[in-house]
Amino acid sequence: MGDAGPPSPPPFLAGGATARNAVEAQDAQPPREVKVLVTGFGPFKSFLINPSWLIASALPDELYPTTESTGKPAYKIKLIIHPSPVRVSYSVVAETMATLIAQHNPDYIVHIGMAGGRDCYSLETRGHRDGYRIKDVDCNDGFLPGEAVWKKEGVPDVLSVRWDEADVLSRWERSVKEGLEQRGFLGKAPGKDDETPIMPGTPLFMVTMSRAEENKRKAVVKLSRDAGRFLCEYALFTSLSRKWLDANPQAGEQESSPEEMDSQDKELTQERLGKVAFLHVPGWTGVEDVNRGVMIAEEAIRALVGSWEDGRRSKAGGDGAKSFTNQHSELAGVSR
Repeated sequence: MGDAGPPSPPPFLAGGATARNAVEAQDAQPPREVKVLVTGFGPFKSFLINPSWLIASALPDELYPTTESTGKPAYKIKLIIHPSPVRVSYSVVAETMATLIAQHNPDYIVHIGMAGGRDCYSLETRGHRDGYRIKDVDCNDGFLPGEAVWKKEGVPDVLSVRWDEADVLSRWERSVKEGLEQRGFLGKAPGKDDETPIMPGTPLFMVTMSRAEENKRKAVVKLSRDAGRFLCEYALFTSLSRKWLDANPQAGEQESSPEEMDSQDKELTQERLGKVAFLHVPGWTGVEDVNRGVMIAEEAIRALVGSWEDGRRSKAGGDGAKSFTNQHSELAGVSR
């Protein structure tokens, strides 16, 4: 029959390092997925263009944590962006959020809305149950779909976020500063060589420096304790209350009783309690303003998720971070 020769080596050995890497990549587990539900608002009153929706709709489908190492990230952030702007209506917000939470079961909820009276980006840290008297686009207030229901369900009059305010703000400030530099908002981005350098003293240099200073001035990030008692705070409290009711099923008319929930479900609802945020953005709608706003929103989400993943939580009874804005969220009585 003749000599059959030496046995053939396994394919990954025959193919060298490239084949081995391919096999290892197939065996590697994909990063854990963290789901973040994102919403933006539609037009209202005299604001025909709402920058919150321009920013929300321009966010990517995925984000990865910012790490100094080159190792594989432990998780990826999947952004579930509601495909249309939410109508500035109390009843619509209540119905929409109930549907979205049931449909997507998100780990985090991030609402984005406009604060016409602010020139900074701010993360709201608490919401109130009562007092939504400003009329929405349907000329209704928030009593029937909100306050009346929440009181019946036994929801507390104030609910706060559970993420560590000081840590999130610190991360957010740092990453926004880096984002301004890396994405070219302060001039030429690192690693990008222009054929014609901009010489100091020339009109173009002055324009560039002026724009860089404007981008710095328009990228201030803060925290807030006053979301405005209109649709923004209403949306924040709506999501906080649903998380609270999930963790306290005995308080409301929930589908599952404490006895019916298994230990894993209980742990999950408690773990997600307070993982809600509301990002207030200024009323700027220029192209560069929106691009900057998208970057700032991305870094806010990274900061929120990263802080929580690192085990940071709000400190009960403490004030948390001190950098709170004292600017009203309303402009002529409106905040959306």
